[in-house]
Order: sequence, then C-alpha cells, then structure tokens
Amino acid sequence: MNKIKNLLLVFVVGFLIACTSTAPITGRRQLKLVDDASIVNSSVASYNQLINQTKAKGLLANNTAEGRRLATIGKRIAKAVETYMIENGMGERLKYLNWEFNLINSKEINAFAMPGGKIAFYTGILPILKNDAGIAFVMGHEIGHVIGGHHAEGASNRQIAGLAAGLTNIFVGGTTSALVSDGLSLGLLKFNRTQEYEADKYGLIFMAMAGYNPEEGIRAEERMAAISSKNASDFTSTHPASEKRIQALKDFLPEAMKYYKK
Repeated sequence: MNKIKNLLLVFVVGFLIACTSTAPITGRRQLKLVDDASIVNSSVASYNQLINQTKAKGLLANNTAEGRRLATIGKRIAKAVETYMIENGMGERLKYLNWEFNLINSKEINAFAMPGGKIAFYTGILPILKNDAGIAFVMGHEIGHVIGGHHAEGASNRQIAGLAAGLTNIFVGGTTSALVSDGLSLGLLKFNRTQEYEADKYGLIFMAMAGYNPEEGIRAEERMAAISSKNASDFTSTHPASEKRIQALKDFLPEAMKYYKK
C-alpha cells in the first residue's frame, strides 16, 4: 500500500509541475490545470446574461457621457496592451478576447472583469476615481486579471484544493481531511491576494502604456482606501489590506514608469 501511495504522490507532483505557466510581463509562475480558452464561453454567457438583465431594468449607462468616457478609456488601454503583447511575441494570449466595456448604474463601488475581455464598472466608483487616469488604473487592473489568466488560475486552484483533500483522505484518513480542507480554503485566499497584487501591477503598467501617469493610479487607490474600513484584516479576505496595497504600488512605481510615455 505504501508503494502505491508513493507512486501516486510522485505522479501528482510531476503532473502539477507540468501544469505550470508564466504570467505575461510580471513573469510570475502560475499553476494552470485549466486554460483560459476553456472558460471563456461559459463566462461570456454569464456576462451577457447580466448585461441583458441590467439593460432590461434600464440600468445600463453606456449611452451616457460617463459610459462613453469609460468605453474610450477601456479601448485606449486595450489597444496599447494588444500592441505591446503582439510586438513582444505574446499575441497568442489575445486570441479569445473580444473587448467589451459596460457601465452599470448602481451605487456599488466596484468594477469587475470576466474571461474573454468583458469589463464592467458600476457608476458608484466613478466619483472616487475622480479623473480619467483614476479610471485608467482600475481599467488596467481589470484588464490585468484577463491578460494575466487569473480566472483560469483560480479555477485551477479550486481543482487543486479538491485533489489535495482527496489525497489527504487516502494518506491520513477522513478524520483530518476537513481541517486540511479548511486550511486549503484560507490558502486559496492567499492565491487571490497574489492575483490582486499582480493586477495592481498590471494596472500601473497598462495605464502607463496608454499614456496615463501611473502616479495617478496610486492616488486613486488612496482615495478608495479612504472610504474602506481601516480596521479590516486581509487574512480572510481575497483583497490585500489597503495600506499594504498602496505600499506595494509605491514600491512598483519605478518599474511602471518605464512604460510611461508622456
């Protein structure tokens, strides 16, 4: 039985090593059991359903001045990113992207991205972002989630959590597997925080590529931090604590400025 367990462990470790990839520009190593293309169709369908429901409720704000402003900034950044990716031999990562930028009328202070290049902002975040450069930072952040393959990476991490829990049952029995599963859940939050830090880097880089001053990205993050809870811990959160996030942006700023052309 021990021999079988050892062989199984060797196979799993080898399989995981074979399934690693590299995030563009940042060079971070990622675990990818799921590729980006495989989750595009279902994600786009969900996104379209949300947008259609929003439109039916009269909450889609694309035809407003702010909606057109958002789309202009989004297209400008997407074009700059695509140009960079193609010129640096990473054009294959763009094959499944069909950019779409929607503005939803809501007090919610948020924005999100889905595979396939589907981006949505809520109007509640715009007054905080304040200017085009602030919007460009968050736009670059969301586009970074797409370019960085974070959705597929997250799906892969969830699969690994299930695999690890199953292996725990095999090796140590079911009595401790629940504790391991809980530990893995917290571990996956760390993966998510890693992605958020990376998306912030992308935010600065991509806004710089499009001609927006990355220093404004830090100011936008500081404004968002000012309205968030100052006592929130990042241990059980998918997003880093604001002060850590701002410091990480400041530390990365010199690198981002290399992409900035006034």
